[in-house]
Amino acid sequence: MLKYWKPLSFTTRFSIIAAIVTCALGLLSMGALGAALYYTVSFLFTSYPSFSSWTGDWVWPAVISAGMFWSLGFIWAGLVAHFVKKINASPLLRTILYIIICWLWAVTVWYIILSVHF
Repeated sequence: MLKYWKPLSFTTRFSIIAAIVTCALGLLSMGALGAALYYTVSFLFTSYPSFSSWTGDWVWPAVISAGMFWSLGFIWAGLVAHFVKKINASPLLRTILYIIICWLWAVTVWYIILSVHF
């Protein structure tokens, strides 16, 4: 197993670990992670009802699953950072790109959830 792990770059290893930990936190936080993610992207969804007005059996599973599915964003960001590193981009640029991709993935996850339920 270690023969596959050691050749991976730091960013790739970090992304895999972050995805696993975040997926677990998405479940164990009982929706707090998903709600926090929603508040970071909610200004884009002003055409939908506010978070505090959501009701129904879909709300809690949606908030929990948003936190869990967001963990995949770390994998996407890690892949992009890995390929951008090959073109000799600065570490600051790669870090900013990593953060932007994770945020855009949160937007995507919440857009899909909201478009299904509203």
